[in-house]
Amino acid sequence: MSVDVAKAACKTSVPTGLSPDAPETVSLRLATADDAEALALVGAATFLEAFTWMLPGSDILEHCRKNHSAAAYAAYLAKPTTRIVMAHAGPWPRQEAPVGYAMLAAPEFSEFHVQAGDIELKRIYLFSKFRQPGIAVLDATGQPIAGLRAGQALLNAAVAEARAMGKVRMLLGTHLGNERAIRFYEKNGFVVVGSRTFQVGTQECCDAVMAKPL
Repeated sequence: MSVDVAKAACKTSVPTGLSPDAPETVSLRLATADDAEALALVGAATFLEAFTWMLPGSDILEHCRKNHSAAAYAAYLAKPTTRIVMAHAGPWPRQEAPVGYAMLAAPEFSEFHVQAGDIELKRIYLFSKFRQPGIAVLDATGQPIAGLRAGQALLNAAVAEARAMGKVRMLLGTHLGNERAIRFYEKNGFVVVGSRTFQVGTQECCDAVMAKPL
């Protein structure tokens, strides 16, 4: 049987015009309590993709079991200080596959002085596939937003949510060895204001603490 014959036999189940090589699109929305399981999935998967360069696999798995469970995200979402913007992909208008997120929460910096009005960008992750040029970000009507890449859209949405909450400064921590991330944040008005150390499994990690006035 040829490929064409096989395709003809499956024509009722293969979506017309779709291909794994076709450019994909991303849309954003606020997470609700019903998204805890989806956040656990994308949180663990994007953490794994992001840190294989520096963390042993056993440490990544243990960290994800503890910090990227559905229960952990449900607990965050139950707090009034938490906002999570999710990025979804898939054929429009049913973009239901989670591919990234940005999470705002009450600041947790044991080695840094937190001020009234601060909010922490605790996590912002997006699968590398969706950080590439050519991935369109769609508005609420399904139209692409010209010139906007998905990672920038996530950060913009997080900043907008923080301002809507009445916050006056956004804090974040990013690994001191991640120069690409540091440049991205600097381009968006963040400056280094300190550092912090923390443990991930057997590894001691050191972050640059960055801040941006809102």
